[in-house]
Amino acid sequence: MPDLRLKVGSSTLNGRGSLITSGVRPRLDMELKAPQIQLNDFSFRNWSLLDRKDKKKKEDKALSVEEMRAKAKETAGQGQKLLSPQVMRTLDASLRVEVAQVLSGADQLGSGSLNAQLNDGRFVLDPAEVNIVGGSLGLAFTFEPTDNEVRISANIRADRFDYGVLARRIKPEVNMQGKFSLAFEVTARAPTLDSVMQHADGRIDVAVWPQDLKAGIFDLWAVNLFVALLPAVDPGSQSKVNCAIARFDLRAGKLKHDRILLDTSRMRVAGVGQVDFDSEQLFVRMVPTPKKPQFLSLATPVQVTGTITDFKIGVSASAVLETTARLFTSIIVVPLQKLAGRGMPADGNDVCGNAMRVTAAGG
Repeated sequence: MPDLRLKVGSSTLNGRGSLITSGVRPRLDMELKAPQIQLNDFSFRNWSLLDRKDKKKKEDKALSVEEMRAKAKETAGQGQKLLSPQVMRTLDASLRVEVAQVLSGADQLGSGSLNAQLNDGRFVLDPAEVNIVGGSLGLAFTFEPTDNEVRISANIRADRFDYGVLARRIKPEVNMQGKFSLAFEVTARAPTLDSVMQHADGRIDVAVWPQDLKAGIFDLWAVNLFVALLPAVDPGSQSKVNCAIARFDLRAGKLKHDRILLDTSRMRVAGVGQVDFDSEQLFVRMVPTPKKPQFLSLATPVQVTGTITDFKIGVSASAVLETTARLFTSIIVVPLQKLAGRGMPADGNDVCGNAMRVTAAGG
């Protein structure tokens, strides 16, 4: 196919392709370029790659945690059959796409590129990139199934990316703004797809500069936890969130904090925490500190306990004692802090600007 034109809605791709069937296995190669791609043209709606024997719509009902786990395990099992070594080795393929302008509804994302390879049952996506003014989003992914395990590596990087674009992809009617940076580097060798995170190693660093962030848009436990935790550590209605930072090291499916920090115009909240993806247990302890020295400060440490799907935010007995001790010592400590000129900037520019870890390679 020396002259290939592919049109979907308002998106048009031009390029070339070839299909060779004389080798060990068929090989499909495609190179495409596009002046503009509208992501809304590629909406799959309720289409599913997995065939359903029962196509009748069932009444929606709330699933219990155990039912959700069972459903996720079943879906992962079906996906693993579909992505078995035998299926993955039926074809070799490559796909290269370059786009001058990527659109998501009315959002102009910028330029984009994609390079994907499937060779001898090993799928590699490296890289997939979207570039916008002042930010970028990149993805590299490797998937290789064997007869005994699945091997996965993922590297996702976002630099000051507008999460409002992602929110409007989920719910076009929402008006949400803010930026986030992400460094997600994970490798895993697991017996099944549904147990990948239980055997994963790597790091997960996230920094958010929110203007508006609500639970329910991004159905992620971390977002819901952040939204629920904020009024507990800084109940001031006039308080402005400058940034939220969560950096974790991942070893054998267990997350352990490198740094947890929440900075508002009134408070700076430092934390420690860990998450076990095997048992789904989590623990986070957040200690708020007023930015301006205050007499009789009631900033009480809070902790989060429970599981990823069912967590509770509360105050421990030791935290109450800690706050009580601070009330009495503030009479002595606060005047010394004021004399020393101790305080933290309201805009958090001393910590929010260098939120991400710098790797050895300077990334």
